[in-house]
Amino acid sequence: MKTLGINVGSSSVKVVLLEDKKIVLQKVLDHEGNFQETLKQIFIENNIPAGINCLATGTGGRYLLQMNNVIESICIEESLKKYDYTVDAVVSLGGEDFVVYTIDPDGKIINNHSGNKCASGTGEFFKQQLGRMDMTLDDTQHLPEGCKVHPLSSRCSVFMKSDCTHKMNKGEATKGDIVLSLSDVMATKVVDFLKRAKIHQGKVVLAGGVTKNRYITQFVKEKLPDVEFIVPEEASYFEAYGAALLAENSG
Repeated sequence: MKTLGINVGSSSVKVVLLEDKKIVLQKVLDHEGNFQETLKQIFIENNIPAGINCLATGTGGRYLLQMNNVIESICIEESLKKYDYTVDAVVSLGGEDFVVYTIDPDGKIINNHSGNKCASGTGEFFKQQLGRMDMTLDDTQHLPEGCKVHPLSSRCSVFMKSDCTHKMNKGEATKGDIVLSLSDVMATKVVDFLKRAKIHQGKVVLAGGVTKNRYITQFVKEKLPDVEFIVPEEASYFEAYGAALLAENSG
């Protein structure tokens, strides 16, 4: 049986196609504000078959799709069922929001903690700054030796952007330095959320597209050494994977 899970995120669309509960296709594409056309592009280019059970999750955009939909937290719980370990929390690192979900021993979400609406330190802000430096996420995977973290005004996205520009224009920081500095700010934000959720030890799953930045996960692990952080293979499409699993009975 084939099932399809769709996650309409704030900046990207994630699609997971399962056959007998095994992933046969996964796609993550930036939608630039037009998720319907992006979704149509994925369907056409990958020959997604008609007549299969589909389930959507994510932002309010899911209501514009003519299919059943469900909130993301239920999809996260379903994804967790596929693993053999028990976790204390899941951190969803999205384009515009970071959310910490605390998990009980039965794998159920008991609470969630999110931050303010300031864009500083979010995935979308990071992507915008990479674009200003003519870099892509792939370019950040292997930075030159000697790059280091610089302090940035992290309370406001406008000040942080100005800080990055000023340091580069003055020759005080390289592109690599800025990548590390922004990654450190994002990691600090994740750690603050976890501390707010009273997570100081145990196991935590990191999910969302931001996990593709290996420096963020590295800094998070360094800042909370008593926590075992897990980045599953399905991290960047975690909610869509859960939706595809649920679609067998709810799609």
